[in-house]
Amino acid sequence: MKAASPKSVGLGGDGDEIVAIGDVEDAFGITLDYGDAGKWRTAGDVYATLCKALPPAEADQPGTWERFRTALALESGVDPKEIDPDSPLLASSGPWGYWLLAALAAAAMLAGAVLR
Repeated sequence: MKAASPKSVGLGGDGDEIVAIGDVEDAFGITLDYGDAGKWRTAGDVYATLCKALPPAEADQPGTWERFRTALALESGVDPKEIDPDSPLLASSGPWGYWLLAALAAAAMLAGAVLR
């Protein structure tokens, strides 16, 4: 019997992923390394980048995953309890969506640098 696929984070690749990443950054008071954005396919991928940006003591806290998935799901409205590390970020998969995710993350980083 085939295991059920993990529930998607529900992002559409239409800019809502930028808001979702911003929600994560705001929840933790950090800026993620957008150099990793081209590799972000799942919630766990983004979480790994988050953990690198956090002080080790905070990254190792038991509630960090819960805070992360709650912030990540704000934009999509998906129940955060249904998000696991293997949950795809985008509601529909396809290489164009992940290319767009990386491009938009780079644009957000550039915009953030200009606005500072």
